[in-house]
Amino acid sequence: MPPSIEEHTGTRIARYRKQRGLLQQGLALRANVSKSLLSKVECGQKPASPAFVAACARALSVSTSDLLGQPYADELRRDRMDELIQPIREGMENWDIPLDWGTAPRAVPLLRADVQRALVQRRQAEYTDMVRDLPGLIDESVQAVHTASGEEQRQAYECLAGTFRCVFTVAWNFGYVDLATVALDRLAWTAPRADEPGLAAMHAYLRAQTTMSSARYDIGMRVIDGALRDLEGQGARRPAGIKAMQGVMHLRAAVIAGRRKDQDHADARLARARALAQETGELPDYGVTWGPTNVGVHAVAIASELNEFGRAVELAEDVRIPRGWTRSRAGHHWMDLGHTPGQAIRRRHWTVCNVPDGPLHNRRGTTPPCEKPCSPSSDASGSGARTWRSTRSGSASSTSHRREVARINATPRLHPSAT
Repeated sequence: MPPSIEEHTGTRIARYRKQRGLLQQGLALRANVSKSLLSKVECGQKPASPAFVAACARALSVSTSDLLGQPYADELRRDRMDELIQPIREGMENWDIPLDWGTAPRAVPLLRADVQRALVQRRQAEYTDMVRDLPGLIDESVQAVHTASGEEQRQAYECLAGTFRCVFTVAWNFGYVDLATVALDRLAWTAPRADEPGLAAMHAYLRAQTTMSSARYDIGMRVIDGALRDLEGQGARRPAGIKAMQGVMHLRAAVIAGRRKDQDHADARLARARALAQETGELPDYGVTWGPTNVGVHAVAIASELNEFGRAVELAEDVRIPRGWTRSRAGHHWMDLGHTPGQAIRRRHWTVCNVPDGPLHNRRGTTPPCEKPCSPSSDASGSGARTWRSTRSGSASSTSHRREVARINATPRLHPSAT
């Protein structure tokens, strides 16, 4: 009988554990987690962190997708994503053989514009339109590689690398791990031919992501550090873009350090990323989301991963989400805040505001102070944002709370980049 789609991560862990004849103590020893935490996750009393899921997946010899469940299964069927994925699989079978076309492909500049649009759709999680266009873009890029020469041929290889980047994202996010692996291999083949150091760094960045899902943090860190060494002293057509890639790789290393509970290392990597972000500003180059905002949301996520929930709340107070910023990354930020225990939020008397180009917290001059302690509730707009609504009544407590809010608002705050 197939597993229920209503089951949560903990019940899947329990199901695989029992299939392998393991008691909770046995799995806890193999995964190097506490039996108490495992018990609470299995019965749904505590959420399973990414590090916890990766450790259990490795101990049970399954993928993290098996434990997390096929994401968005109903939406996939509604949007016919499964049908759209098949042409991509077929397109990925050819990456190096010229096609028997009777006509020449489009000019490379036109092709580049469409690939750049696909990369923007990837960042904004507009996957249906992107997936529909990818098979044609792959074929056109392959043909352009074999019909162009000189700089145009190099740019055609860059276009091909961009399509493989898009394929990896949609395949990984929707649980098509085999297709994501193929896309990663294709990107490794294409990047040197595009003669663009940032693309080789992109391959390392994505490869490190796959190692995190299996808790091979040592390998992921070596991959990142090797790519950073390769970038040192490299000439580049887009120097600022290279700094962006260095920055996102330091962020990935910080996340890995956070998963390993190495706060000093994580803080050091965040400091390097923050310094690079101050030099570049917001710069979505090589298809990545990069800039001070991304450093800020990563700092919040890592603090939460380290169970430093009070620190996560403090860091989140200085995060600003620019208008039009990457939806998927913003969504992860809201989820990270949603995992923060309510007592940490109430201790800081926090109010989150979903204001474009504005602060994400209660700040003097922008949002009236709340009059009562706050508790989480879903944003009615459906945007994935969190609001914090009043829960306590009573004039005495309200007066006390207003005084505390005034005190907090009067306290000077340093932006993370200044610390």
